[in-house]
Amino acid sequence: MTSRLADKYNVKRNKIRNQCTLLRGQVEDGVVFFLDKVEETIRSCDNLLLTWRTHGTPLGDRKVKETMYRMVSRILEEIDQWKENSSTDDTLYSLTSIETFLEEIKEMNFAILREEEEAATEFPSIP
Repeated sequence: MTSRLADKYNVKRNKIRNQCTLLRGQVEDGVVFFLDKVEETIRSCDNLLLTWRTHGTPLGDRKVKETMYRMVSRILEEIDQWKENSSTDDTLYSLTSIETFLEEIKEMNFAILREEEEAATEFPSIP
């Protein structure tokens, strides 16, 4: 990640974590599941970042960087919208969006690891 984009990602990621911490004490039990999914998505983003830094990416560096930043931006938007309209329907819609983000991140991470594994079996080390 370019340092500027990485800085923006870190700022937004930390803001999300802070929002989740603040909201946990103020919400009903059903919403805690939503916050858990948000935090799981952030952990998955961090994991993707680590995988990308360790293995590189067949998806292209720019795509990973943009996806990471887009995810944290969209998650913040979902949290802000949810806080303004915290009805059950809005919570379910936000939860569906967060789960979609989570799947996208997990798929990218899996694609990087699969490519790494295929390269290792295609070009094994010579003993």
